[in-house]
Amino acid sequence: MFLGWYDPDRKKPVRLKLAQAIERYEEKFGQAPDLVLTNPVDAGDLRTPTKADPGDPALPIQEAAYIPRWTFYVGRPEETPAMLAA
Repeated sequence: MFLGWYDPDRKKPVRLKLAQAIERYEEKFGQAPDLVLTNPVDAGDLRTPTKADPGDPALPIQEAAYIPRWTFYVGRPEETPAMLAA
């Protein structure tokens, strides 16, 4: 299950946007997400350390060109029967 998060505020750091998306996911679903899907440009920004946030991003990042800019899907991939049998 994924939560979509759109935040076009250009003044807000991309890692802050992701942190807010994660916080909302945890409030809504009661657990932490495992993955973020986002646009390649935003993915690059998330992977680039800043002075304010020099560490690694909070979640593994997966790029998807079909996702619009400033949009983040945070969540957990659903397990399919084939995945459960492995």
